[in-house]
Amino acid sequence: MSKTKKKHIAKLMPGQVCIVIDYDTAMHIAESYDYFATQNEDEYSQSFRDIADDIRIQSNETYYDLAEDQYEEW
Repeated sequence: MSKTKKKHIAKLMPGQVCIVIDYDTAMHIAESYDYFATQNEDEYSQSFRDIADDIRIQSNETYYDLAEDQYEEW
């Protein structure tokens, strides 16, 4: 694991949490929820799709790319 880090401050609303996982793991979770939605077309399918979309959006917004030099090392 690289010693270069990015400091991230999360502002949470009541009832929210913040976790840090690898991008690939987040995408796997999103794909799993997509799979659940297609395999079980029921009242929960849209909820599964919404969760998958939220995971992808948050992952893409917070992805740390070491190639971008705009980050502060600490």
